[in-house]
Amino acid sequence: MNDPPGAPATSSLDDIASSSESAEVSRLLDGLRHLLGASARDLAGGSDRAIVQEVRRQSRSMPTGTLRASVHRTLQLLDARPPVDAQAYAASRRRLGVLLSQRAVADNWIARLEARQRRPGRLGDMQTRRAVDAEIELRKDQRWRLIDRQRHAERIVAEHERRLQALHDWQLNHLRQFLQGRCHAQTLLEREERALDEVAAAPPPYLVAELGDPPRVPEARELWRQGALSIVLFRKDYRIQDPERALGDPFVGAAQRFRRSQVEVVVDQTRQLLHAPKRPFPLTEPFSIPDLGLP
Repeated sequence: MNDPPGAPATSSLDDIASSSESAEVSRLLDGLRHLLGASARDLAGGSDRAIVQEVRRQSRSMPTGTLRASVHRTLQLLDARPPVDAQAYAASRRRLGVLLSQRAVADNWIARLEARQRRPGRLGDMQTRRAVDAEIELRKDQRWRLIDRQRHAERIVAEHERRLQALHDWQLNHLRQFLQGRCHAQTLLEREERALDEVAAAPPPYLVAELGDPPRVPEARELWRQGALSIVLFRKDYRIQDPERALGDPFVGAAQRFRRSQVEVVVDQTRQLLHAPKRPFPLTEPFSIPDLGLP
């Protein structure tokens, strides 16, 4: 699924999505994980690998805006899928299982009573025979009520299964669009990663003012990137163009001030972690082989 070597570098700050666009990508990828039995192998005209490679090849040359529009359309399509209540379906199957079990018990009781009724000389007087006959009729009446409930439960289960089949057929009909949407979403995430790499390689002044220069240590550099991403997302969401102030004018509306305070907390925590003093090796303590973790 990786782009082949020599792919053109088209990343920029524009390749970093806004918060709402990032949420759409995450929601789409999460929703596509739960497709019922759908596979690209079910599509005519090529294998799973061939279809994926073709979509990936096409997505490499697509503008970022086109990829985002594809993700949005795919998410709208996914939201319009036929409704299926998996919990209700499972509950209806459990209910049917209970009724079938109760039906088997009722049939067994009736069979035992009828066998007892047929045995000569075992029932005694007429009063006992009538009691057995009444018990059989009562059990049969209960069984008929069980049969009615069982048939109703079977109809409910059949309706759930019909909806499941309709959903499966609908997914197969739109599987190519879902496959394209997934590849386009993954391409957007890859472009965002490359854009963050470019930002870390040549950070704008407002990021340096807030976070300092990007560290060289990989773990610290990744931490710096995440802090930078929170700032860039805020600037994109509120269309901030100020080249010096990372979060723009502080005198804004209540909603933006609230979001700004959240970003400030993230940035402050990032600075603290980046600039926390490293704990030196305790030279005042006796040096021994076990300190090095050797046997």
